[in-house]
Amino acid sequence: MVTRWHRPEAMSFRGVLALAVILMAMSATTSAEPQNGTPPAATQNATQAAETTAVADLESDQLKPTAVTLEGEPLLWVTVPIGPYSPQNRADRIGQRLLEAVHDRALRDPSVMVVEAEGSSEIRAGSHLLMLVTPRDAASIGAPRTSLAQQYARILETAIRNERLRYAPATLIRSGVFGLIATLAFALVVWGIQRLSGRLRAALASRLASKADTLAVIPSEMLSANRLSQGLATAALIVRLGLFLLALDFYLTYTLGLFPWTRVISFKLVGYAFAPVRWVMIAVTGYLPKLLFVLVITAAIHVGIRLVNAFFRQIEDGRVAFDNFPPEWASPTNKIARVLLIAFGLVVSFPYLPASDSPAFAGVSVFIGVLVSLSSSSALSNIIAGLVLTYSGAFKPGDRVRVGDAVGDVIGTSLLATRLRTIKHEHVTIPNSIALSTTVTNYSREAKTHGLILHTSVTIGYDAPWRRIHDLLTQAALGTPGVLADPRPFVWQTALNDFYVTYEINAYTAVPNDMADIYAALHSRIQDAFYAAGVEIMSPHYTSIRDGSTIAIPEALRSPGYQAPPFRVADATPIPQGRPPRGA
Repeated sequence: MVTRWHRPEAMSFRGVLALAVILMAMSATTSAEPQNGTPPAATQNATQAAETTAVADLESDQLKPTAVTLEGEPLLWVTVPIGPYSPQNRADRIGQRLLEAVHDRALRDPSVMVVEAEGSSEIRAGSHLLMLVTPRDAASIGAPRTSLAQQYARILETAIRNERLRYAPATLIRSGVFGLIATLAFALVVWGIQRLSGRLRAALASRLASKADTLAVIPSEMLSANRLSQGLATAALIVRLGLFLLALDFYLTYTLGLFPWTRVISFKLVGYAFAPVRWVMIAVTGYLPKLLFVLVITAAIHVGIRLVNAFFRQIEDGRVAFDNFPPEWASPTNKIARVLLIAFGLVVSFPYLPASDSPAFAGVSVFIGVLVSLSSSSALSNIIAGLVLTYSGAFKPGDRVRVGDAVGDVIGTSLLATRLRTIKHEHVTIPNSIALSTTVTNYSREAKTHGLILHTSVTIGYDAPWRRIHDLLTQAALGTPGVLADPRPFVWQTALNDFYVTYEINAYTAVPNDMADIYAALHSRIQDAFYAAGVEIMSPHYTSIRDGSTIAIPEALRSPGYQAPPFRVADATPIPQGRPPRGA
């Protein structure tokens, strides 16, 4: 037995790894050791971390199987390391030795032999050592070492012979002929793709032209004949381009694989074409257990949303009642519960989403989080204000409210804004944060139980008896549509001014949404009542001469035979004493 120290495969991996770790530790200790000879704790921790990282990297590299290739064609797999050589190093060295044996003109006979030496099997081609099969190789495959070495020898010998045959002049000539035929076939296929796509486009255009009258009836810009024609042309172009690229890939793969100098590029093209498909299939197969978990979570959240929706629907319809939980809270609470359930489902299923552990996914998540945090301050304040307005019972859809300067009916509420429709049919959108920061007047809250009090004022001079004014205002209110007779309208004298008295009529109504119409009718009824009673609705802010002035009542409503009073003129000049008056 001869000891071959020149073979790196025969070295002990554990011995080399132990020696490397000892040298790293010694160098780290020497560089970081202080004067007293005691290394600091930080240096020890750093050394231990470096050793652990190096060992982990080495172990991960050792366990990665690598294929032995000859001109890009995989032949066999190396699964275990030998000494300091990883499977990648072993596979590269074996491929280099095979290439040397192929181009060695001194090697007339490319027969490969198996030579047993030192408990391992050497695979040789003449004087060339191609590969060493160790017991660890056999154990990783699960086959006897000798039979595994014989199998590898046959594979390598076939590869050498086939590779040498590709360089033969007759083979190169035949490959050139096949390449020319493949080129002609590729040109024919491209021509066929062009003709087929052109005919397909013409057939679709003809079909579209026959349906032009039908498409003209559809009032949609998306389904216009011009848009459909452009869409079909784009689709035909995409199909034609896809078929061309597929044919080009097959052509280049076959043609470049005919010649030994370009076979490596041919195998790379095959990898480019099928690697994405293989990766997708492997990813889908590996993701199936996680997909099942995500589907289970989705189904559970869906069932939970349906149950919560049914529960709050019962509350909204009045079939289920709770103290201090009005039915109008059911809909917003249902929405909040739905959002919380969906958020819970996303949080639970996030680790099981595709590529959730990738740095790109994490980067996109952080980017979206930063954008949301920077731009959602106002939105978040509106959401919180919407929750406060909802659960404080400020209003509900259908209520007549005043929010700031806007008066109208609430037609919709959300977590961000409240929408009103005014009596002029104007739609006003008010952000919830603004609605929360201003005064909200609800006219509908007490209307159906205690009634909403509508009030308006008139000013009448002191010459009119106040009891009569009370009666006139009350009768006018009772005759107004929409005003309740019970409770009975009442009048307040709100001010005794210098020249007139302010009377305020207060009337109850149960339909606050019609308050504008009720006010208009009430004012007209007050005018009719006062005109019929001969009372002027007039506030004398100034002193005027009423002699000869017409009463401030419409002519049709004046009493029969009414005439404006004449002017009274008197001489106010004082009479001197002792002089008889003129005309005596």
